[in-house]
Order: sequence, then structure tokens, then C-alpha cells
Amino acid sequence: MHDLLNDPLIGVLTPRGAQRLTLPQLLASLSAGDVDGYTGLRAHQADPWHVFQVQLAASIQARRPTAALPTDAAYWREGLLDLANGIPEAWQLVVEDVTKPAFMQHPWKSWDAEAADYGVKVSRGQTVLDPKAATPDELDVLVTSKNHDCKIARLGATATEAWVFALMMLQTTSGFLGQGNYGIVRMNGGFASRSVAAWTSSLRPSPRFIDETQALVRLRGEMCRDFKYPQHGIVLTWLTPWKRDGHQCQLRQLEPWFIEAARPIRLRASPNGGLFALGSTSKARQIGPKTVENGDVGDPWTVINIGDKKKGRSALTLSADGFTPQRLTDLLFGQGFELTPLQKPQPGEGAGWFVASCLVRGQGKTEGFHRAEIPVPAAARRALLHPARRETLGELAQKLLGDAKDSQKALATALTVLTEGGPDKADFERVEAWIKAARSQFAKRWEQQYFPTLWRGADEPHDDVRGHWQQQLVDVGQALLDEASTWLPLPSNRRWRALTQAQSAWRGMLRKAGLPLPGRSAPNPQETEEQPA
Repeated sequence: MHDLLNDPLIGVLTPRGAQRLTLPQLLASLSAGDVDGYTGLRAHQADPWHVFQVQLAASIQARRPTAALPTDAAYWREGLLDLANGIPEAWQLVVEDVTKPAFMQHPWKSWDAEAADYGVKVSRGQTVLDPKAATPDELDVLVTSKNHDCKIARLGATATEAWVFALMMLQTTSGFLGQGNYGIVRMNGGFASRSVAAWTSSLRPSPRFIDETQALVRLRGEMCRDFKYPQHGIVLTWLTPWKRDGHQCQLRQLEPWFIEAARPIRLRASPNGGLFALGSTSKARQIGPKTVENGDVGDPWTVINIGDKKKGRSALTLSADGFTPQRLTDLLFGQGFELTPLQKPQPGEGAGWFVASCLVRGQGKTEGFHRAEIPVPAAARRALLHPARRETLGELAQKLLGDAKDSQKALATALTVLTEGGPDKADFERVEAWIKAARSQFAKRWEQQYFPTLWRGADEPHDDVRGHWQQQLVDVGQALLDEASTWLPLPSNRRWRALTQAQSAWRGMLRKAGLPLPGRSAPNPQETEEQPA
């Protein structure tokens, strides 16, 4: 029922218009370069779905190698069955016989043995169910305690395609969520998040799928050697029963591109034709050993933090701030992080993209979905491939970020002085709420220009690039300071004192940092030396 191998459940956009495809047809169309997008994916599901498909395709290619990715759906259908040990039910959303696996759902020992664990009770001769989720978005990993930004339970129980994506998200990206609800092995501890980062030549699904599948085929031998994975092992972890009082399997039993099914879940059909999900708990994470808590298991989309003070090495854990320019710069230049081959620019003449996404998790909540798409011009791509030029470009990046930090600090000081009416000594804490909005506006403006400015350093003298950048920063800061005088609550009896003192503080801080004054192309060395900050 709802068979991914035979039913066209997945909506895609192609040059010929919108279509619905089976999973084998989708893999064939991706390989043929025909998929431009998806009709049912939500933003936070896009990268995990892409990773899921590449893991499947690369695992099939390892067992059934071909010179190029086949565009024949029959090849992919046979390959998917092979990964499932010939069990077709492993690709069906609903399987009535609970002793058989279903898509991303473990088989049970029997209905009588495990139904009660999944919330099924018998009361006065009637079977009473306690579903974990009645709609697919209730099953998804989003946790919105106040149901504000992304409303839950709005897709409807009959949205079959949405159940596919929700199951995939829950099983491959979940972290710890209360006792008995353990997460995946590909993250740094239970309260972390699974991030995805990669270089790509195109944002279209098909070219990225082809490039990354071929990259994983080349990487397989190295991952088996470095992480002791077997050449032929388990890829789909939901094929066998899970006793749930310990780990279902160990890393040494898995192939490099294994796909997790981290939670005990079982979909059932309701009388109205829809679906609902039953869920249980476990006493341990699905995959062992327990000592693997840092997420460093050879995942090619996971950046490794090599400066972890507690663990030494760990999978990137993104904070609620998301992919800030500083964090993206560190990732692009490998500063404090170990990058995988997918995260390094590949030789080529054209432009490229660095893409990264993460649904940041907190304790019992989400702290925002963050995605970055950084276009990299051809000249900058070539510079990043040359060690010496890459190093000097990285040095320029840190200088640009330092200039932005100095400018923001100067603006914050000037806004504080302005708000307080030009006091002899500013009270930063008292007016923090008022200046926070202006600081945020300033950050948004310079962040939009940061990478385009940085990439100019691949062609132009760095002193010229930095001088122009500094002037942009102070001019933007001056404009915001002028705007603030019209909306900040200034004391009327000290308005002119506040304006003049704020401008004086602003310019003094700029001189101290060696930044130019507004409307001028470079700092005046004489002013910097002779005038006090």
C-alpha cells in the first residue's frame, strides 16, 4: 500500500512540466538531468531528501557499478530491492503485517508482543489507539511549542507524499527528545543538529545529484578503510526487528552510506482513507557503540570541528545564530574545521556554489532553520584551489570581518550616546533594547555585501578592496546614525548636545580603529595621531 517502487507518489518539476514519479523513476530522472525541483518538499526537508537519494544511489552503484548513472528506472528498482534484501515491503508506507518491515519502519516480533508498546490498548473489547501523529507534519522534526511560525497538523492525514518526507526527516535527522526518544549517530550528541554542507556547480537537483553520487562512489574505498566499514553490509537499518532495549546494530555492520531509521514508528491506515503513525520508545540509540557520541562517522556532508575542547573532534553543531559570515568564512577556508571532499571546491572553469543548511535544535524546541547559498565566481573558485592565493584570500576575509566588527562597535557606541542625550559616560546596558534594532539593520546591510566584496580579492589588489569595503561600512553606519536621530527617544532639552556628542563618539571610534570617516576614501593618518579617541 502506497508503494514507492510502483506508485507515482513524488511530485517533481521537469522541462516538460510537473509530473509524479515512483522512487526508481525519480532516480532515473535525476540521473538524466531532468529534475528541476519538487512540488511537495518543505524548505527544511530539501537537503536531507537530497542526501537520502544520493546515499541510495551511491550504495546501489557500489553493488551494481556502471560507467555513468543509468537513466533506466528498472536498474534503480532492482537496486532498491537489492538494498532491501529482496523485501518489497521495505519500500511501502503501510504494511498490514507488522512482522514485515515498511518504509523506514522496523518490523515487530508480532502484534500481540509489541502493540501495547506503541500505544495500542483494548478497552471493553474495543481496540483504542494513541497515535504519535495523525498528520505528517506532526511527525516531522519541527518542534514549535507555541505553534507560531510553522503551524502543525495542517497538511492532512491523506497527504501520502508528505508522509514520505516526514518519515525521512524524523528517521535521519532526529536528536534526543526526552527519555526513550534517541537520535541519530551523525550528530554531536543528542542535543545537536545534523547539518549539510557541500560545494556544487548548480543549485538544480539533477546536476547536484549526479556530481555528489559520483563523488561518493569515488570516496567509498577511503571511508571503508578509515572508518572500518565493510564493503558489503547493511544500508537500510529498518529491515530487521529492534528489541529497543539496546542498540539494534553496530557501526562495523554498516556500509559507509547507511541510512538510519532512528525511532520506532509504524504507519497504519485509518478508516477514512488517511494514515496515522504509532510510535514507541527505546532504551538506547539505534546504532552503537555508545562511545560514538561526537558524530564523526565519515558522513561526507558533515563538517568536523577539530577544535572541540572536550571531544577533540566532533560534527559541526550550529548555534541559533545560524550561518553567520564568520562561520561561513571558517567553513570555506577550513579554519578550525576539517572539510570533506564534498566541501572543497573542485577544479573547473565555471562558477560554483557553497551551500549549507541546518535545522538548529534546542532542548525541546527548534531554534530556526538556517540555509546559506554562497555564489562563488570563477576567478574566486580558481583562487581557492591555489594554496597560496587561498591563504591570502582567507587573510583578507578576516580583515574584512574585523572592519565590520569595529564599525558595528563604533555605531553601537554612537547610538548609546545619542539615546542618552550626550552624557559624559554612556550606560550601554540601559539602552541596549533601543540600539539592538539598528545594530541588526547594520549587520544585514554589510552581510549582503561581504562575500561579493571578498571575491573581488581574487582579481583586484587587496588594499583597494579593503579600502572600498571600509568606506561602505562607515557610510552605511552614518546613514543609520542619521536615521536613528529621527526615531530614537531623544530628550528634547538635550537634543543638539545628543546629536553632536553622538557624531563625535562615532568619528572618534572610527579614527581609533583606523577606519575612514564618512564620505572619505581613506583614513587621515594625521587625524588618527593628533585627535584623541
